[in-house]
Amino acid sequence: MPRKKAQSTDKADSRIRLADIAKAAGVSRGVVGRVLNGGKGNSRVAEATAKRILEIARHMKYQPNVAAQQLKGMRTHMFGTLVASAGDPLRSFLVQHLDTEAVKSGYHTMIGNTIGSDTVGPNQFDYYVDELSRRAVDGVFCAIHNWFEGDRKALTERHPNTVFFEDPGVRGAHVVKANRYIAARLATRHLLERGRRRIALIVSDLKKPTCQDRLRGFRDEHEAYGKQAQDDLVFNAAEHGKAFAWHNPELLTWQFPEEVVDLAIDELVRDAGADALVCNDDFWAATVLRRLHARGVSVPAHVAVVGYLNHYLADWTDPPLTTIDTRQDLAAERMLKMMEHLVMQGPLPEEDRVVEITPRLVVRGSS
Repeated sequence: MPRKKAQSTDKADSRIRLADIAKAAGVSRGVVGRVLNGGKGNSRVAEATAKRILEIARHMKYQPNVAAQQLKGMRTHMFGTLVASAGDPLRSFLVQHLDTEAVKSGYHTMIGNTIGSDTVGPNQFDYYVDELSRRAVDGVFCAIHNWFEGDRKALTERHPNTVFFEDPGVRGAHVVKANRYIAARLATRHLLERGRRRIALIVSDLKKPTCQDRLRGFRDEHEAYGKQAQDDLVFNAAEHGKAFAWHNPELLTWQFPEEVVDLAIDELVRDAGADALVCNDDFWAATVLRRLHARGVSVPAHVAVVGYLNHYLADWTDPPLTTIDTRQDLAAERMLKMMEHLVMQGPLPEEDRVVEITPRLVVRGSS
């Protein structure tokens, strides 16, 4: 007797088709195609119907045939994510959350590290702008720090569906950013409520609008308490050299210019009598903790320390670091929502193109 043909286990045999979604939604295959593949062309489909189709597609785990869509010039359900380095501690959680949000909505992300290296050559920004065009991505998330090279305006011209994390300085750009003004107020308020009277602020560069926002928040919170922030309690690191964490590939260690941190401690704690330090980020704060300990200064008994970011290292410092959580999970969620609007309906009204994420205080042992 002839053997029965074994049932195929090939994933292609069980691929969810547009017709399957159409049957489940009670609409035609063409309507489903306009919603899932047509981008802005789906304007003839009622919003409630489009939403129902998208929910059914996600529930059925619909996976588009990317190669076929590229050939037809259709949507690829792929987003590019540009970062200076996916290993950057200030961006790594955001990259992770962006990918999670994209997958939840039926998309995938392709990461481009633009910082360059001895292997790939100098700055790779232009290369990835071109590469993402070749890949026909539906949109681009750009989370590159503003001080790194790259023509952001040219990026938006090549990829109109671009959402930035932090303001790129491009008129009309779609942006999600952390509210650093509120972050500074939260940190300052916490320290004032803890009885600190000589609170100092450390920023990376007062020429940056983000640092100016922090300074405003720092001053305004003092004023709200009937006090005046003192100029001798503001440390502008840019006046003393670059002060940020960087990876040394030869030593396989993350390093920080401790000499600038020591200058900050000299000026703020030793000379100006600061009893609390609001630091530029968690890496600044972790280094401050270590250098204060080396001088025999007790934290928080003599000086309280507050960071910014809520990186996981905050739980491993000694003492654990009080810090500001920038809520990068929420930022990623808002960026994905903004991107879906760009892809499906086009640009948002100008007044809705900037979304600010309100941070929150996480209290640990350093304050």
